[in-house]
Amino acid sequence: MINPKKLYLEINKYSKFICGVPDSLLKDLNSCILHLHPKDRHIIAPNEGVCIGLAIGNYIATSKTPTIYMQNSGIGNAVNPLISLADQNVYGIPMVVVIGWRGEPGVKDEPQHYKQGLIQ
Repeated sequence: MINPKKLYLEINKYSKFICGVPDSLLKDLNSCILHLHPKDRHIIAPNEGVCIGLAIGNYIATSKTPTIYMQNSGIGNAVNPLISLADQNVYGIPMVVVIGWRGEPGVKDEPQHYKQGLIQ
């Protein structure tokens, strides 16, 4: 397992803006972000598409690579802004995306997470 504080410190070297939708699998990383990251550079968003939109806006304003965190079930919400705006062939917005793996094969989880876990 990845040490969440080490991951946060590594992310923070390159990314000063963090946005996400909290997930129980990322709770330790979320805790590090809440306690260590400046509050004015962390937004908890209502859904993953909003996160991508905020990250794009932040990148356009600062030229700094943003970080997004989400549960894998949120990938569907993120697809449109990722493809229609962030894509290399559109605006080419770089970002770090941390995705929790719900429904990982061989790991006990809720039934509604299995299909997304298999896809991921």
